[in-house]
Amino acid sequence: MLRNSHHSYGRLARALHWLCALAIIAALACIEIKGFFPKGSALRDGMKFAHVQAGLIVLLLILPRLLWRVSNPVPAISPAPGKLAMLAAHAMHWALYALMLALPLLGVAFMQGNGREVALFGMTLPTLFAVDPAAARNWKDLHELLGNVLLWGVILHAAAALWHHAIVKDDTLARLTGPLR
Repeated sequence: MLRNSHHSYGRLARALHWLCALAIIAALACIEIKGFFPKGSALRDGMKFAHVQAGLIVLLLILPRLLWRVSNPVPAISPAPGKLAMLAAHAMHWALYALMLALPLLGVAFMQGNGREVALFGMTLPTLFAVDPAAARNWKDLHELLGNVLLWGVILHAAAALWHHAIVKDDTLARLTGPLR
């Protein structure tokens, strides 16, 4: 089923979730792996390129994901968690959405602010940010800070899903993956 039901996410929501997850993991892994290679090396440049491509894929996916999210009901969790747990879950989800939108835009801002072209698989993006090296440094610092926030947010999100599955024994994770038991 394409659309969400009362008990599980639909195929499109699942696909968008897991494609975003893969792109985020790729972006985070590439930027971390980059540090193992010498500056100016082809491998280091390749990791930076892959990081940018993965980030732009997140940007490409997040808009349809947000539209689908607000236009489809969120499946109920069974057994239902408490109000505080639901509030925390909603806050975390919306924080992750905000980061998935902000991080690629900040990456584009700092690249364009340094006068560099930004392209997704060879297609150049329109210039959204003026060349301003001082502002670009600030955008880069904020991009790196929020990237670390995203890393920990993703770890917490995954840990919470596993905790719900293994300890709480509710269907939080199964709503997005299908039956696991």
